[in-house]
Amino acid sequence: MSIHAYEYYHGAALNRIIDSGKSLEIMTFPSDSNSSITINKNIGVFFKYSQLRISPWRFTFKKEHQDELVQMKELHKKLFIVFICFDDGFACLEWSELKKILDYDHKEVEFVSIKRMRKEKYTVNGSDGKLKYKIGQNEFPKKIIESLI
Repeated sequence: MSIHAYEYYHGAALNRIIDSGKSLEIMTFPSDSNSSITINKNIGVFFKYSQLRISPWRFTFKKEHQDELVQMKELHKKLFIVFICFDDGFACLEWSELKKILDYDHKEVEFVSIKRMRKEKYTVNGSDGKLKYKIGQNEFPKKIIESLI
């Protein structure tokens, strides 16, 4: 059985979470996307990856992905979306940050675009807006680990 690309990228992100040293119970979230996990029964994490080598990285959100995120939010105390930008790093958004760039009106296909200049933080734009601040690489997995406390 061959190894799928998402397994490499999601595995890299999971490794960062596991390396935190916290006691974790990680379970897959039941969906068709292969993109979602639950940590300690109350933290949802949704992974998106891009295989583009250079910035900007573009991530497509189909309507069913956004609907899955809403379902995850309803079932979890906190929800995080981890954008894996090829081998550059990770941009981690909380649910409230995602809703600033992708609103509750789920179209058939929407996008998130993330770019980073050398030695800078990530700039994040979406179909419905732009974050007014930048996201640091060091925020992942810090945001998730801090939510476990």
